[in-house]
Amino acid sequence: MVDVGFGGNGATAPLPLSDGVVHERIHPSEMRLVHSNIESIHTDPEQKLWSLQVRRTPDESWQTQYCFAETEFLPQDYEIINFWTSQSRKTIFTQAILVAKMVMDEESGKVAGGFTMFNAEAKRKIGDDVVESRTCKREEERVAVLREWFGIQLTREEERGIEGLVTELKG
Repeated sequence: MVDVGFGGNGATAPLPLSDGVVHERIHPSEMRLVHSNIESIHTDPEQKLWSLQVRRTPDESWQTQYCFAETEFLPQDYEIINFWTSQSRKTIFTQAILVAKMVMDEESGKVAGGFTMFNAEAKRKIGDDVVESRTCKREEERVAVLREWFGIQLTREEERGIEGLVTELKG
């Protein structure tokens, strides 16, 4: 399983579809895939989905991030899924600014931390430690963090694209 778009609590490396096998994430956190029935949803106990689960430390309980089935999707399926998630006012993607970038340890080649942004809050983490955080009060500040931390260079037209949306910083 490879997911390049889930964000900060997603898989940090490709995972084989192996039920319950624990993999290191960003130390000390771990991740695994579990192939099971979701009791609160399924009426058929034989119907199983894969669930990505993560935990911050080996002592904590597993938290399910999302589920998926082994169903083939066609390009048309992805078009409508992408359209809905990018346009519907019922999704978090139209109600919040979400950005995540993983940071590699050059010596080990493993993910060592990451940068995240949720609306006006940006954090740099190494392992489980927040090493820097910023609260953006104006769009100019958020655009600067996107450029400096995430390498995202917006055009002036793209910067103006947030005007009038619920995610716009008006400070």
